[in-house]
Amino acid sequence: MSLSVIILAGGIGKRMKSKKVKALHLIMGKPMVEWVIETARAISPDSILLVYGKKGEEMKNLFQGVNYVFQPEPLGTGDAVSRGLGEIKEEKGHTLILSSDVPLLSSRTIENLIDYHKKNNYDATLLTFIPDNPSGYGRIIREGTEIKAIVEEKDASEEEKRTREVNGGTYIFSLQTLRDAIGLLRPDNTQGEYYLTDVISIIRNKGGKIGGLKIDDPSELKGVNTREDQNGVIELLRRRKIRELQMEGVTIFMPDTVYIEPDVKIGSDTIIHPNVVITGNTVIGSDCIIYPFVHLSGDKIPPGSKIEK
Repeated sequence: MSLSVIILAGGIGKRMKSKKVKALHLIMGKPMVEWVIETARAISPDSILLVYGKKGEEMKNLFQGVNYVFQPEPLGTGDAVSRGLGEIKEEKGHTLILSSDVPLLSSRTIENLIDYHKKNNYDATLLTFIPDNPSGYGRIIREGTEIKAIVEEKDASEEEKRTREVNGGTYIFSLQTLRDAIGLLRPDNTQGEYYLTDVISIIRNKGGKIGGLKIDDPSELKGVNTREDQNGVIELLRRRKIRELQMEGVTIFMPDTVYIEPDVKIGSDTIIHPNVVITGNTVIGSDCIIYPFVHLSGDKIPPGSKIEK
């Protein structure tokens, strides 16, 4: 069966306080949405559709192998998904829904979600997690192992608010099930928008099976809504890259002062001194010494080199 991916990138990101749409803000040298596109490509879907809004015109044609879908008015996630579905020609298969502001989600987690969905023959399956503080998240209400509903915090009873499992905002649906349910969405809320989360209760009320896969590492579902969130995601990726290089035999002195982007390659027995910035596709050979306050960007450093400011 076919697998299509719809990436929701229509948000303007008011809390970023920027003229640029949120999806194009940089995370370790790449637009935030590019991280999500790369993750989607890694699972080899039949198609990737990127839904963008009025202020996201510069996003169009920025990435190869992606079908662009325009959402003329910001009428909610349900409307965005509906427009993406309109570009999918297949009648059978599955559709994965990703958010452009969740750049840390790994392809392995998505593959686990797809396998769990298919193995249990669910009509819809979503990622869930348990945050340190569930305030502000939609609560997951289960009936046995299946999900009964997603209740937004403002609508939750005191008992429902005590539920710590929350919606991670990543979904996979049977394609036909999603088509049927999306047509029943109504903007019955104060925002006058079509909420994708309402699809879950629609499917459930029609007798469908809803699964929820709880992930162990909530940081994968960390969303970016503010500049502070953006910096938090960058810091997680920076630490991950430094740890990876250390495991491969690179010495990094005072790693909290060193910034290295994910595409950088460094050979073993190279020493990186404090206050170094290495970006882009820089390649550093083995047995090098990079002294303090050096900034490398896209450079090719031969083995045994000593680089000073």
